[in-house]
Amino acid sequence: MDKKAAAEVRKQLTREHCAIDRITGAFVDEDGSVIADLKETFNALQDEELEKYCEIFKKVLSGKFGRNLFNMSFPLNEEETGGKQWEMYRVLQSNLDSPEIAKEFLTKIQESYNQAGRHLILLAHGTYDIPGRASDGTEMEDASDYVYSFILCAICPVVEVKEGLCYDAENMTFINKRSDLGVQLPSLGFLFPAYNDRTPDIHEVLYYAKKEDERHEELIDGIIGSSVEIPEGEKAQRELFTQVVEETLGRSCDFENVKAVNENLNEMIKQDADAGGEDAGDAPLELGKTELRRVLEKSGAPQEAMAHFEEHYDEIIGEGKTLSAENIAAGSSIQIKSPSIKIQVKSEMASLITTKRIDGQEFICIPVQEDIELNGVRLLTTKLGDGTEDPDEVPFDEEPKAELHLHLNG
Repeated sequence: MDKKAAAEVRKQLTREHCAIDRITGAFVDEDGSVIADLKETFNALQDEELEKYCEIFKKVLSGKFGRNLFNMSFPLNEEETGGKQWEMYRVLQSNLDSPEIAKEFLTKIQESYNQAGRHLILLAHGTYDIPGRASDGTEMEDASDYVYSFILCAICPVVEVKEGLCYDAENMTFINKRSDLGVQLPSLGFLFPAYNDRTPDIHEVLYYAKKEDERHEELIDGIIGSSVEIPEGEKAQRELFTQVVEETLGRSCDFENVKAVNENLNEMIKQDADAGGEDAGDAPLELGKTELRRVLEKSGAPQEAMAHFEEHYDEIIGEGKTLSAENIAAGSSIQIKSPSIKIQVKSEMASLITTKRIDGQEFICIPVQEDIELNGVRLLTTKLGDGTEDPDEVPFDEEPKAELHLHLNG
């Protein structure tokens, strides 16, 4: 799935146009025991409750791919009778009408999820008549090619809402509200089947994690399969990319080369978005060995440094694997840091940053512009009011570059 597919399904989870028809769930206590079961006909809910449930399930389809959303395929052995995919497909086919099948699946989720504290496991079933599309790309609401039936799962922490004074509108006064339990937005969830190329794909699951470093692999093992290939997250991809660049460039890993790498990555993403038209940015731009080699060579990597690039790539990233350009690029700003200094600069201003050697020491030079503030205090620059140079200003003499020991974007 990509951003556009997730957004299309998410649009079906509003109070006015809700594709969900049934929900079930289990409220789990701190010790892992089920306190209460939940079974609701979705359309029978009050508007306020329906809207809250929609908000929870929409969150499972929100966030950034590679940070919050991950496409995962079932291992082939899990697609056999009795496998994880077979179990999930059986729940889908039941439409949540079978209490036994639903409870069995909820128990599987509960037993696979290793997290202390109260939580609510919600499971929803929905259907979406996928509108057909005319040759010009416009949707035809009365021409449906497929019906997309899906199940959505959301695992939500349940926390104590602290007591305090609350306004009682009926009596027009403030009263003490007792401590109660409140359901938070989900920390984990998944959508099955995936929605690829505007059709159901029963071989994949879209997995959601609120925090990239808390994906709970034990849950993935329990519901998708122990041998599933878990995609690298945004942070991990950036670390792998950094390692490849450092290992490849070696002593050529200087300020100008690393700055050029980031500029060329941003330019690739922009060109890909421009070429995509109205679908720009939906499918993330993936960089493999060939593309990354091209980026480094274009950024000034010397030929001798690139001699071992493929070896470093296969060893660090893995043969045949790719990285998302959006995950490894600097984005809207670049960061220069040392143990005692951190500077953040807009990417479009990066070309103005240079390095100079002054009195035997390397400096990063950033041109001073107007409206400079230090802790909110507006500073005067060396330019006088009439635009002439300050006579007390002494220019630095440029000397050849030396090695820098500052990191650019990690």
